[in-house]
Amino acid sequence: MNTIVKKINFKIFLIKSQHPFNRLKNNLLNRLLLTFLLCGCIRSIAFSQIEIPSEPHPKHTKHLGYSVHYDQKHRQAKWVGYLLTKSKTIKVAKRSNKFTADPLIPETDNALDYKKSGFDRGHLAPAADMSYSLETMQESFYFSNMSPQNPSFNRGIWKKLEEKTRDWAIMYDSIYVNVGPILNDSLPTIGPNKVSVPKYYYKVLLDYRTKHQPKAIGFIFENNNSSLPLEHFVVPIDKIEQLTQLDFFHQLPDHLESKLEKETCVSCWEW
Repeated sequence: MNTIVKKINFKIFLIKSQHPFNRLKNNLLNRLLLTFLLCGCIRSIAFSQIEIPSEPHPKHTKHLGYSVHYDQKHRQAKWVGYLLTKSKTIKVAKRSNKFTADPLIPETDNALDYKKSGFDRGHLAPAADMSYSLETMQESFYFSNMSPQNPSFNRGIWKKLEEKTRDWAIMYDSIYVNVGPILNDSLPTIGPNKVSVPKYYYKVLLDYRTKHQPKAIGFIFENNNSSLPLEHFVVPIDKIEQLTQLDFFHQLPDHLESKLEKETCVSCWEW
């Protein structure tokens, strides 16, 4: 923002330093220039974090690769959000497999809870989505990004959606991603820290590019593998909002947000 202000001041100085007879005209130009630049800044800020939902008690931690709202009660993320671009799908770092506590969030060392539990330490933000740097790869193995998933689900239909999301990021240049478990107080738990075992998971995706018709899609999966195609699990994003109490894409104009979240346009996406 300081850089932007300096640019504005410099341009205004240049205009003011012109011939006195142009002063009246230049004052108007100054105002137009300032309005244009500020509106551009505001628009950039407003649409810079579309992957972060609105919620009753907002609280999230920002990492380099993703943002996460960690639920201490359930000992896992309520949601994870990030922007996956085409360039980020280019693999730079190898999979680390080094699961660690999140250094920015207390009480996230859940290693003992997963040990011999029969559940995978399931990624919410996949390691393959974070392989564009060593730091983001390590972040993907924080326990704040893990949720107990049945092995057949984690390595089956869930993995297929992760791969399809990367395909879409390449095809559409970028995809906004928000993903998480559907949590409630009646879930079973594992381990000494009582990590909740979700029955369902969701993922919402948004393709929002300049000069292209925006489109969004939502999925809900049971924490079990399935041989059904991914299209079978598509649901209106409105339904996911009802189950999670999250408001996705609230930064968009209301009419556009409402349209995207009510419809289930499976044919809008390349399968």
